Amino acid sequence: MAISTSQLHRNLRGALGDLIFRNYNGKTVVSMRPKYKNETNTEARRQARGKFREATFFASHAMMDKKLKAYYMQKARQLKLPNAYTAAITDYLRKAKAGAVKPSSFAAKKGDTVMLLLSKGVFKIRKIKAILFNHDGEVLSEQHLTKAEGKNGFEFTFTDDFPDYAGFRIITDEPGKNEYTIYASDFLILPV
Repeated sequence: MAISTSQLHRNLRGALGDLIFRNYNGKTVVSMRPKYKNETNTEARRQARGKFREATFFASHAMMDKKLKAYYMQKARQLKLPNAYTAAITDYLRKAKAGAVKPSSFAAKKGDTVMLLLSKGVFKIRKIKAILFNHDGEVLSEQHLTKAEGKNGFEFTFTDDFPDYAGFRIITDEPGKNEYTIYASDFLILPV
């Protein structure tokens, strides 16, 4: 791949023989036409293409919303991406990191709290649905949580005694409606 500085190639886009001309950030980039090998179409590849198709569909619709487009323009600058569309695709495809913190005095009793932490780099996760489940996978409690200003996570307060809880299933409001599971054995313990 080469960057053309010639005035002749300026604003040139498309293919010419085996050369492909693209414009990135005002620069003309010249590359060879890709050579496709006769590779098998595996299930994993089909799923990856499907996920990318969903991401481009999401990004296209996000660009029609002025507030979302402005949000992704800001994120594109932060991530040094070429445009808001690419930032929207990145947001859709990037998974969050999930964890939980409980105080050392935690006993899974009514009124006890667990801080659910979700991080997705520069992208924001504002709302989640937290589902507390037991070792058999049965739902013990379900709460819709919103991240408070200045807080690092989402505070889940136990509404009853649940000594047999096994963990949380978290569904986020992020693009792609990603789902995460945090098991009780993975909780960090915060000394009180």
